[in-house]
Amino acid sequence: MGSGQAAAPPAQDQLDKQFIAAWAQQPRVNPGAPASHSSVVVVKFNDWMCPGCKAASEAMKPIIDKYLAMPGALSYFEKDWPWNSTCNSNVPQTFKGHEASCDAAASVRLAADHGKRELMAGWLFANQEGMTPEKVRAKAGELLGVKDIAAALVLKLPAVRQDVADGKAAEIRATPTYFINGVRASDQDGRMIPPHYIELGIQYELSKNAKPAAKKS
Repeated sequence: MGSGQAAAPPAQDQLDKQFIAAWAQQPRVNPGAPASHSSVVVVKFNDWMCPGCKAASEAMKPIIDKYLAMPGALSYFEKDWPWNSTCNSNVPQTFKGHEASCDAAASVRLAADHGKRELMAGWLFANQEGMTPEKVRAKAGELLGVKDIAAALVLKLPAVRQDVADGKAAEIRATPTYFINGVRASDQDGRMIPPHYIELGIQYELSKNAKPAAKKS
């Protein structure tokens, strides 16, 4: 190599090995996931009014779906972290653009009771810009056929606040935040690492937790 030439960047497989070595040394926390018998438990802390959460959902869906299709491989849970002081006491004041976050979180939970969670969640992500609590309530009432929608959503707020308590214990600093078997899949500034590396983390956890094959008699 000539003295004026820059060193070639590391190959991707070398970067992947370095990432896995670092992943194996990361601390693990309890993000409040429900009990699961899967080898890998993925938890996402989410705000339905967060553009980054929408982008992450779209990027991660093929990966999550692939491992959900493998029996016993993965369980996936979404938990609420609204950037809205009405239901998140850790937020000193509601972030601009997140005025509907508490109603959105409650509406997705209520929609789940009616078997329409994905419809509600998809509508929220598709209509983030200019969203208001009133628009969320109107859509939820229309979609779910609930007359006193405001009262119904209020009943869901204690569960949202429980997620917030779990998030506080896990030291959530940004959304989205993913945990893979308790390992925080974020950089030092709280930003989500690229999906490629999250999948590497999932693969590592699967290999680590794989059950040995039964010996033939």
